[in-house]
Amino acid sequence: MAEPEFDRFAKDYDRVLADAMPAGMEESGYFVEYKVAVMARRLRGRPVRRILDFGCGAGRSLPFLRKYFPDSELWGYDVSPASLAAASAHCPGVTLCADASALAGASFDAILAANVFHHIEPADRVDSLVRCRDALGDDGRMFLFEHNPRNPVTRWVFERCAFDVDAEMFSLATALELAGRAGLSVEHRAYTLFFPRPLAWLRGLEPMLARVPVGAQYYVQLAR
Repeated sequence: MAEPEFDRFAKDYDRVLADAMPAGMEESGYFVEYKVAVMARRLRGRPVRRILDFGCGAGRSLPFLRKYFPDSELWGYDVSPASLAAASAHCPGVTLCADASALAGASFDAILAANVFHHIEPADRVDSLVRCRDALGDDGRMFLFEHNPRNPVTRWVFERCAFDVDAEMFSLATALELAGRAGLSVEHRAYTLFFPRPLAWLRGLEPMLARVPVGAQYYVQLAR
């Protein structure tokens, strides 16, 4: 069996990503937390007992999920065993698995897929979304974050990142079409990540920019 692609990057993920970032934007943890904070804001007032980080990689989102959802049971799924080993060290106490069948019957109140689906072969993306749909509880919500191919800085980073060499970005319109084919309903969509850390004080303006297609990423909130 071929080695999962991300096994090669599990130990050096942060360094590889930092090497691809423009000067002054190497603090990628800021962008990871940015997405989890969006998810927490959208789920405010809802009971969130169990969360799945789908395609959790080395577990960079998991500490922030624990920070924003301290009472939730956290799970991480990834096809890379080496990445899961790094995730276990990153955030002990999380249920981690590389076998998708382990997700069956778990019933998640929230699923986060942060920059995962552009690494999935286009022909397999709907099946992966169906797997997420089936893992959602009846009142669960999925948050699909992806790179915005219309943002020039995003494209610049993407084209220089070693682990994105074989990946393929796709647009918000494509994400919506994939969700429909997977039987998921779209509750909300927005462009996001407009402000890097030096401009963090402007983040309160982001809801007003949700339809402006120049954010570094976009997200889609999905339900069964």
